[in-house]
Amino acid sequence: MLAVEDMLNRPSFQEAEVLAGTNGLHKKVKWVHVVEINNFGHLLHGQEVILTTGVNWINDEEKSVYFLEQLLEKETSALCVELVEHSKTLPTDMLNIAEKHNLPVIGFNKEVKFIDITMDLHEIILNYQQHSWWKLDNLYKKLHNSLVSNYPIGDFLKLLHQATNKQMLLSQNKDQYRFFPSPSKRKQSEWIEQIQQDTNSYNAYPIHLLDQPIAYLYILEKQNNISLFDEEAAKRCSEFLEQYFWKHYQTKEREQIKQNEWLLDALDGPLSRKQITEKIYESSPTTTFNDAIVGVLSDKHSLYEEENDSFMTETFMFFRSILENNGFHLFTTKGNVQNGYVLLIINQQENDSCYERLNYSLQQVYASNNYHHIQGISFGKIISDYESLYQSYQTALTTLNYQLKHDILTEPFYDNLGVYRLVNQVENTNELERMIKHYVGPLMSYDQRNGTELLKTFQIYLKNLGSKNDTSRELYIVRQTLYHRLDRIKELLGEDFMSPENRIMAELSVYMLTYLDIEEQALVEK
Repeated sequence: MLAVEDMLNRPSFQEAEVLAGTNGLHKKVKWVHVVEINNFGHLLHGQEVILTTGVNWINDEEKSVYFLEQLLEKETSALCVELVEHSKTLPTDMLNIAEKHNLPVIGFNKEVKFIDITMDLHEIILNYQQHSWWKLDNLYKKLHNSLVSNYPIGDFLKLLHQATNKQMLLSQNKDQYRFFPSPSKRKQSEWIEQIQQDTNSYNAYPIHLLDQPIAYLYILEKQNNISLFDEEAAKRCSEFLEQYFWKHYQTKEREQIKQNEWLLDALDGPLSRKQITEKIYESSPTTTFNDAIVGVLSDKHSLYEEENDSFMTETFMFFRSILENNGFHLFTTKGNVQNGYVLLIINQQENDSCYERLNYSLQQVYASNNYHHIQGISFGKIISDYESLYQSYQTALTTLNYQLKHDILTEPFYDNLGVYRLVNQVENTNELERMIKHYVGPLMSYDQRNGTELLKTFQIYLKNLGSKNDTSRELYIVRQTLYHRLDRIKELLGEDFMSPENRIMAELSVYMLTYLDIEEQALVEK
């Protein structure tokens, strides 16, 4: 690749003089630009050579420094200035800063044709790039063939080595290392130790899975021995490795979902605690048997089952990585409810923060682009006895039912359902209806006849603990209007409607009316 020092040997630079930054002459040159405006940093990509007459800044110390700062920020390779018409010298501060940051500043003491310089240098650059892009395209085809043919991961490293003739290393999970070609054990240990002590020892190319780095591809060479082609080749290889890992983990996730069908038997009750723990151990021998919680996820993402399964596989891969980072182990399988899935999450940490960490994991998902995939996920009770998994499952279904009928919870846990937990336990809905009619029925009848909102006013009044200011503010009415409504409520419900017993029953009736699938009009007419 063309360097600044190579550029000085070209015909147009025979009488040029290096004014500052001689320690930066090794810098590589990707392109050449002519710049005659003051604000241009946003137009650069980096490693360019800038040609200019300096007409707008050469005699202004402040403007010249600003011009130079833009070059430094974009890691420009060199600045070439024609010192003929507008000035014979450059500002001292500008040269001092360039020297300090090893930015070569080259002066032309005679008039030169910038177009000749750009054509000459671009021809050299493009000839190199044409050959490099041909090699990259050939590497791309070989990597693609390895991916679609399901070749082992070592094949990717071999192809990259053959294209660059460099030593390659793939690091996974901080303790798995693959070298190609394979060096001696002693050399392997030296490289591993060096990388563990300083991750910036060599050029590293991260490999991501669902926005999380899961591995790093290293070129084990000093920076000045790595060409632009080497970098582009490593980037392309890392992109194919991301696809390789994606296929690998997606297949693994699908297999686990199938293997975990035993979970359905555990939730229905037939399996004993011993049988359940044996199944868990068989699937994941390193699992610690601490507190657990069951979740259910009703997913209707797609009309097509295959596409829907793909969405959910991605969801669980993402959710699993977050849960593991927060101290949990996840088991999933296809469920029988709402065409959805069942989740068993087991705490792997010996502390009392299970709920907080699980909730934190959910908030991380909500903050990501994968939020819509688990919208409606519902959790039951946390249990410590694995024979009680069915209880956690049943309460998870209660949470799901609440979210489907009433409201999506940001913290979708059974313990957060409030009074709905009580409503859900009452089997005699006729008795609930009689209770609602007794305590708030007069308000519903009055509203139906007169088109008023006494029931809503009463509900907001109770919610605000009898605060008239807060109630009028929330209802967007003046206090006098609220007073009239409260007088009417007292007239309909009786003088003691805010006594402790009546208030509790009236508030419970309002809640139950909200949770039960009963229209007010139908209830009044009964």
